[in-house]
Amino acid sequence: MKRLTAWSALLFCLFFWQLSAQAIEQIDIRIDQWATEQLAAEGFDLALGLTPSGIQLNATAKTLRLPAPINIIKDVQLSCDKTQWLASQMRCESGQLGFNHAQLGQQTLSFSLTALPDASHYIFDVSGLKLAGSDISLAATITASDWNVRVDATGLHLEKIAPWLPLWLDETQLATLSNWDYHGQLDIKATLHGMDSHVQQLTASWTLTELNFSNDSGTQVAELLTGQGDVSGEKTNNGWQWQSAIHLDGGQSYVEPVFIDFQTNPTKLTTTGYISSDLAVLDLPDMTIEQSGLLTADLQLAMRNKTLSKLNITLQQADFESFYAVWLQPFTLGTAVDKLTPSGKLAATFELQDEQYLFDISMDNVSIDDQNQRFQIEAVNGHLGWSSSEQPASSDIQWQNAQVYAIDLGQAAIKAQSKNNGLKLTEQVSLPILDGRLLINAFSLKQRSDQHIDWTFDGLLTPISMERLSDALQWPRLHGKLSGVIPNVSYKQQQLKIDGALQMKVFDGTTVIRDLRMTTPLGALPQLYANIDITDLDLELLTRTFDVGRITGKLTGYVHELRLSNWQPVQFKARLATPENNPGKRRISQKAVDNLTQIGGGAGLISRSFLRFFDDFSYQKLGLSCTLTNDTCDMAGIEEAEQGYYIVKGGGGLPPWINVVGYTRRVDWSELIERLKAVQDSSGPVIQ
Repeated sequence: MKRLTAWSALLFCLFFWQLSAQAIEQIDIRIDQWATEQLAAEGFDLALGLTPSGIQLNATAKTLRLPAPINIIKDVQLSCDKTQWLASQMRCESGQLGFNHAQLGQQTLSFSLTALPDASHYIFDVSGLKLAGSDISLAATITASDWNVRVDATGLHLEKIAPWLPLWLDETQLATLSNWDYHGQLDIKATLHGMDSHVQQLTASWTLTELNFSNDSGTQVAELLTGQGDVSGEKTNNGWQWQSAIHLDGGQSYVEPVFIDFQTNPTKLTTTGYISSDLAVLDLPDMTIEQSGLLTADLQLAMRNKTLSKLNITLQQADFESFYAVWLQPFTLGTAVDKLTPSGKLAATFELQDEQYLFDISMDNVSIDDQNQRFQIEAVNGHLGWSSSEQPASSDIQWQNAQVYAIDLGQAAIKAQSKNNGLKLTEQVSLPILDGRLLINAFSLKQRSDQHIDWTFDGLLTPISMERLSDALQWPRLHGKLSGVIPNVSYKQQQLKIDGALQMKVFDGTTVIRDLRMTTPLGALPQLYANIDITDLDLELLTRTFDVGRITGKLTGYVHELRLSNWQPVQFKARLATPENNPGKRRISQKAVDNLTQIGGGAGLISRSFLRFFDDFSYQKLGLSCTLTNDTCDMAGIEEAEQGYYIVKGGGGLPPWINVVGYTRRVDWSELIERLKAVQDSSGPVIQ
C-alpha cells in the first residue's frame, strides 16, 4: 500500500477490528506514505491495542509535513493510552507527542484531543511546548468554517528566540535583526481566530521584564525595561484594524539623541490604527502618548505608499523645564540654545498635510535663562505661529523683561503673521533698551530650503545713555549718548550685517560705527567686524573717565578693519591724534606723561628732575597709532623722532614744554594691554 488518506486507514482498521474483536487484541499497520490536503507523512507506523478503558494508540513517522510556518517535523512519536471512538467522535484524553524540528528542536508535548471528523470539528489542548526557555500551552478549536487558538507563554527568553525567527521572518528581516543584541523575558497570552490559514481576529496581552537591547552603532539602547501592554485586531476586506496600549514603567532607553528614564517618567502609548494588506496604506487616527511629569500628546498620522501624507500633533500644556531637558535639549547640542534654564508652561499644535505644515506654540509665563549668560527673557505669554503654505498663521507675544549679554531690554510685544515659510511684523515694535528704545519699523524672516534662517529689519535707535551702557558692560564710565538710524539690518548664512551707521555722542565728540557685521553672533566663537571714526573727543572728559592723568585738548582718529573674535580684538588699524583744525587748549599732567611713556616703552626721570615741580605742561600735539595683526601691535606716533617716535610733542603754549618719545615699535598685544591697565616699574619720560 503506497498511499492512503489518514482517516480512511484508521476507519478501515477500526471496522475490521470490531468484526473480530473477540479474537484480536492489537493491530499494527505500516504505511509508506499517506497524505491529506494539509498533512503528509512518510514512514508511518500505527499500532492499536485494546485495553479495558478503551483503545491504546501508538504512532510513529519518519517525517510529517504540516502547514506553514511549522512545515516539516521528524522522528514523530505519538501515543494515547486511552483513545475512545464513539460513533463519529474520537477522543484522546491524555496523549504524548514527541518530534524533532529544525527550529523548535526536540519537543515532548502533552495533549488532549476530541475529533469529530464527519463534522470537521476538532478540539485539542497542548502543553509542555518548549520555546526560548518558556513552557507554552495552546488550546484550539477547529471547524470546517473557522478556528480559534489560545496561547499562553510564561518566561519567554527573547535572546533564545533566534532559532525560531526563520519561521516568520525573511532573509532581509533576519539580516537586520542580526545587527541587534537583545535579552529579556516576556509573558504573553493571546487568542487568535481565523479561517483556513488566515488570522481574522486576535487579542493579546503581555508583560515585559528587564529588556535590554542595543544596535551595533549604540544609537539605540535600552536597559532593564519593564512594562505591559495589550493589542486587539480584526482583519477587514483589505487590511487590519487594531487597538493597542503599551505602558513602560521601569528601566531606561536611549534612541539618539533622546534619553528617557521610564521609572522617573512612566510612559503610556495607546493607538488605534489601520494598515492595508499590501502595506500601501497606514492610518493612525487616534494615538496618545502620556509621559508622567513630561507631556501628554495626541497624534493622528497617515502614510501612503510608505510616504508620510498627514501628521497632526497636539501637545497639551507641559512643564517647559522638563520638556526641554528630555525632548528639546538633545537636538540642540552644539547650537546657541543647548544650555538653557527654562520655566513656565508650553502647549503646541502641528499639522502636516501633503508636505505643507502649520504649527503654533502657546506660552504661559515662560522664562528662559541662557547658562552662558548671553541672553535672558522673563514672563513670556502669547503664541507663535508658523506656516509653510499660503494659509497664514498669526503670532502675538508679550514679555516683561529681557537681557542680551548685560544690556537690559524692557517690556515689549510682537504681532506678526507667517506664511510660505516666512514671517513679517504686522505692527511696529518698540523695544526698551536701557534708557532708550529700538523702534523696529519692519522685520521679515525667511526659512531657506537648506533650513537655515535669514532675516532683515530696519528701525531707529533713540538716544541711550553711555553711562548706563558702560555700567552695564562693566566698562569705565563713558559720557554721552548712543543713537542712530538703522536702515537695514540683515542676518544671512549666520552673518549679521548692519547697513548704515550707528552714531554715538560721547565725551563731547562724535563716534560713528560703519560696516558693522557679525558672524555666529550667538555661537561659541562670535566674530565682529566694523570701521569706527572718532571726531573731536574732549580729552579732559576722556582722561577723567579712565583716570590716566589729566589731558586737555581734542582727539580725532579712527579704528578701521576692526575684528573681534569672541569679543577680543585680533585685528585693527587705529590712529588717535590731535586734530589740526580744532586742537583746543592743550595741557598734559605729569601722571599722563608717565602713563604715555609706559605705553611707548620709554624711560625717563621726570619725577626726580626739576620738572617734578610743575603740575602740567603745554604740548603742541599728541597721538598714537597701532596696527594689530597676529597678536602683535606695530606702534607709531605723530612724528618720527631721532631714535623713536613722538607720542607728545611739546609747544603750543607757555613753557614748560615736554616731549614724550616712544621707542617700542612692536609689542605683544597682551603686554600692551597690561601697560594700559597699570604703570609698573616706570622710570618716567625722556625729557628734552
